[in-house]
Amino acid sequence: MSYAFDRHWEISFGVSYTDLMSPNAVRSGKSGYDGSRFDGGVRVDYRFNDDRLVYAFGQGTIDRSGDIDRNDRGGIGTKVRLTDRIGLEGEVSYGTHGLGALAGLTYDPTADDHYYLGYRLDPDRAFDLDRNYDLFGTDKGVVVAGLRRKISEFASAYNESNYDMFGERKTLTQTYGVIYTPDEAWTVDAGLEIGRVQDDTVNSAGVENEDFDRYSPSLALAYKNEESGLTARLRGEVRIERSDNASRDQNTYLFTGGVSWKAGESGRLIAKIDAVLSDSQSASTSFADTDYVETSVGYAWRPVDNDRLNALFKYTWLYDLPGNNQLIGAATGDMYAPAQRSHILSADANFDVTPWLTLGAKYGFRIGEVRYRTNGGAGTTFENEWQESSAHLGILRADLHMIKRWDLLLEGRVLHMPEADTTEYGALAAVYRHVGNNFKVGVGYNFGRFSDDLRDLTLDDQGVFLNLVGKF
Repeated sequence: MSYAFDRHWEISFGVSYTDLMSPNAVRSGKSGYDGSRFDGGVRVDYRFNDDRLVYAFGQGTIDRSGDIDRNDRGGIGTKVRLTDRIGLEGEVSYGTHGLGALAGLTYDPTADDHYYLGYRLDPDRAFDLDRNYDLFGTDKGVVVAGLRRKISEFASAYNESNYDMFGERKTLTQTYGVIYTPDEAWTVDAGLEIGRVQDDTVNSAGVENEDFDRYSPSLALAYKNEESGLTARLRGEVRIERSDNASRDQNTYLFTGGVSWKAGESGRLIAKIDAVLSDSQSASTSFADTDYVETSVGYAWRPVDNDRLNALFKYTWLYDLPGNNQLIGAATGDMYAPAQRSHILSADANFDVTPWLTLGAKYGFRIGEVRYRTNGGAGTTFENEWQESSAHLGILRADLHMIKRWDLLLEGRVLHMPEADTTEYGALAAVYRHVGNNFKVGVGYNFGRFSDDLRDLTLDDQGVFLNLVGKF
């Protein structure tokens, strides 16, 4: 959230929630890689004019649980437009994980051409959830240089060189791509990434890991037609990794897609698919022996003649075969993640009883199978047989619109699992703040052990949470 006092001064507030789990770090005995954290921050901007801006920011950890470090940090920065074509920015900060820095230089000879050179030292990226390996040694940052140029009325090209000095793993990557827009509806993005990873870390046998090359072609399509209410996207990528002794060889196939169609004035049809498939069996690779496919179809309904009612119906198919010694979490005893294949169906409805009270209900069920790890969950291999794993979830809730832009949410929950012959009860409370007409952010506490996500096979969801909600 931001508030501008005048044309010079502006203040911004923000919150974030982090749930961190790094199996590699936990197994190696590192601390700070398995827990959750709730942070808050503030930034103050002073703009001299359209070409000069300075700012200062501070953030701190409000609450945390498990084995995770604090995230306290403070810093200052500036953005300066030196000329109509040249821009400069810089930032320096210090906090829990040490020094942070950012420097960038941009050159825009025309409105369609952009050149940039930058350096970034992010002390928090060693804890990045998206990184599939952990930091060994000292992170010396990333140097990036790139350009984007318009070739014709319908096409533009981009190129970026990235030198990553992430401790004892250093990477030099080149990215090339072309974006083609034949009309207002279609966009085609074809790219190629070529890189070399120099890995000087030592494996469990005391031998230095093999360096490897990576080739990654990708193709993305996007379509948007305002008149028909149809939006679609598709992206496919192949990652080919090769090393001299074949220990890091791997082919990984990634695919994502989505469709949104406004079916009249009262409804919207939404579908998506995400898939990661790997053909490698080596434990040294990023996605060893991993297959993950999730696809869903949903229909959101809000009658045009009765806007007090809205409902969402959703079907999900999930096939999750985790690999590479993937853990559920060290807090659960370092249990290795089970495999599952499930069909999930849910219906969720809300009704505005009065301007200040909304009542809602949700019912969902899962029909699926689960395959646990051997040795009571401590083994790296799977049991031979799949076991049935069904569940029924029921939720009743009340939204109280207390004052302008503020809501209070109260929920009662029940989860029944027939095969285990158990029934769990829970409650939830949260406070939400509306931001504009189509978005709200909330913070609350889950008193039960389970979540409202039937894909989740664990019972470890009690605690503080942050939730972001979009509306249409």
